[in-house]
Amino acid sequence: MFIFFKYFLEVKTHAQEFKIIPSFNILKFIDLHFTIAKLAHHLKAIRPIITSDGKININTSFLKKKLKFLKNSDIIDVGAESSRPYSNPISIKEEIKRLSLFIKIKESIDNILSIDSYKYDVIKYALDNGFHIINDITGGGRNHSNIKLAAEYSVPIIIMHMQGKPQNMQVNPKYDNLIDNIVNFFEERIKVAKEYGISDDNIIIDPGIGFGKSLENNIEIIKNIKTFKKLGFKLLLGHSRKQFLQYNNDTPSERMSASIGVSAYAAMNGVDILRVHDVEETISMLNTFMKVT
Repeated sequence: MFIFFKYFLEVKTHAQEFKIIPSFNILKFIDLHFTIAKLAHHLKAIRPIITSDGKININTSFLKKKLKFLKNSDIIDVGAESSRPYSNPISIKEEIKRLSLFIKIKESIDNILSIDSYKYDVIKYALDNGFHIINDITGGGRNHSNIKLAAEYSVPIIIMHMQGKPQNMQVNPKYDNLIDNIVNFFEERIKVAKEYGISDDNIIIDPGIGFGKSLENNIEIIKNIKTFKKLGFKLLLGHSRKQFLQYNNDTPSERMSASIGVSAYAAMNGVDILRVHDVEETISMLNTFMKVT
């Protein structure tokens, strides 16, 4: 399993080959998701970063400091546009401008980088500047353009399931059969990916916790991890600090215990990639998990 840290500067990253952690065979897809808020004021045309603690900042020195805490993650996912519920899209030009901030300092780390974007031009820009994985919330882009790009660059692509768009995905999401619908979606996109020559090793599936899903839907997805694993591809779970984990009106920054609990359950059921905020704590849990299993 890998630990994936999401760095949301609306900046995220990706990589060409997965690094196996010797002690527990977990790919650390650490979620470096310090989000650049859409609602915040512009700062030199680049909106500030809102960290999980609600603090706002935006400069390379801040980013470098945060990156130091992610050195043990295998993958850093970098995104420049918020995909939170009810968020609005930004222009390609603005997204690339934000992403360029991260690219200026990325040489200070050697982690695998994943680009969290669904826009062809943004993804291509990231790949041309040293990113290694495509993380696409739309599951492949318009007319499968991002799947074609993954084939062209021979990089892994994370195919995520989402009902609707971030602007409306949490407006009363409904399914005929949640698990069947997601499995059918994956089967169709996997078929397309293979038709473009993408190897099985370069296909990663993500059921999209919180993306057009009710609280009950998210729980059902987690309970059906083994169903998704039967498809035969690497499975990513991005549950960290999300609202369905809320307990006694706690805030996202107070959901570490709940997040780690789900991570442990996911590891027990074969999830390959964990996208988390609390990197060191998750690694500690996984080391103990491997000792007792």
